[in-house]
Amino acid sequence: MTGAASPARMQTPFGEFALERYPARPREPLRAWCAADELLLTALAGTAKGRDSATLVVNDEQGALALPLAAVASWTDSALGALALAQNCAANARSPIPVVYATESPPPGVARVVMRVPKQLAFFEYQLATLAAALPAGVELLAAGMDKHLSPRTAAVMEHYVGTTERHPGRRKARLFSATFNGPLAPIPAPARYRCAPLGADLEALANVFSRDQLDRGSELLIAQLPGLGRGLRVADLACGNGVLGLAALDGGLARDVLFCDESSMAVASAWRNLCRLRPSDTAHCEQHLGDGLRNYRGEPFDLVLCNPPFHLQHTVDDFAGRRLFSQAARHLTARGQLCLVANRHLRYRPALARAFARVDQLAQNNKFTVWLASAPRDV
Repeated sequence: MTGAASPARMQTPFGEFALERYPARPREPLRAWCAADELLLTALAGTAKGRDSATLVVNDEQGALALPLAAVASWTDSALGALALAQNCAANARSPIPVVYATESPPPGVARVVMRVPKQLAFFEYQLATLAAALPAGVELLAAGMDKHLSPRTAAVMEHYVGTTERHPGRRKARLFSATFNGPLAPIPAPARYRCAPLGADLEALANVFSRDQLDRGSELLIAQLPGLGRGLRVADLACGNGVLGLAALDGGLARDVLFCDESSMAVASAWRNLCRLRPSDTAHCEQHLGDGLRNYRGEPFDLVLCNPPFHLQHTVDDFAGRRLFSQAARHLTARGQLCLVANRHLRYRPALARAFARVDQLAQNNKFTVWLASAPRDV
């Protein structure tokens, strides 16, 4: 099988770096950096402090900022981003850069913050408010993003949480903003909450969780199929979000224990908080796992994996993110185990499922989503 492509060389004002995306694939069509990363590095090279400040990098996707800037830490919600950074530090013979997850406070001793503006506006607000509360006055903030991903409210949000914000000229469809922290100007936003009808309970979600303020219609369709899948099983909620699928499996007696698994630290934390609040007696025999899906999970195999997979990698729409979870699920199921997943109808997942499972059935479908049941995992 053809291996992943060789790392590309990123030319920066701070040197040249070999950068590879994580997860890697053969003939990778995407670079490990974008024009927003380049814009930030160019802007920093023109400052008197250059690379010498104690820099906290926020939302670095592949290490394209933390590595050239020799950051004191990377503050991220993404386990995939953390793995990419570790991989690229090793490839460039650089010391590992500490990772602090978004569920934790940013580290002390920071003199400058360099941020990729996140896709979720609520997450952007949470990060700015948290940084403003944690950092001393005078810390500089440089933030950038690609025009197609930036909200029209980006500068206004920075003004609200940080203070006077300067919008700089764009370059190659990327935009740069700068501001200076002067203490908290607004409170840290509370987690979102909504009423989940299938559970008859309220669910909460932290700022960067998928479908944080309403039940996703795809998850709702999958939950309707759970009564036909068995009872008392060992279940993994893969790409768990706020944990609604695993909680529904517990609530309906389908599961006796559940693993809540995601690459987002906020998703895993939200799922676990909902479990502790709604079913505290189940915490003793449930687990949580933050990482690249089930890839590095070392626990016992599952009877059933439930999944509402993502169809994007960071800012890029890409069903590779979901397809790679299928083989992970197959490797962590018992011989008679099953994968039940829901996906948008336009995504052609049947061939990928057939490569990982001997039998693939369609359980349900509506005008937008399809629920698949894949059985008899292959040795993948």
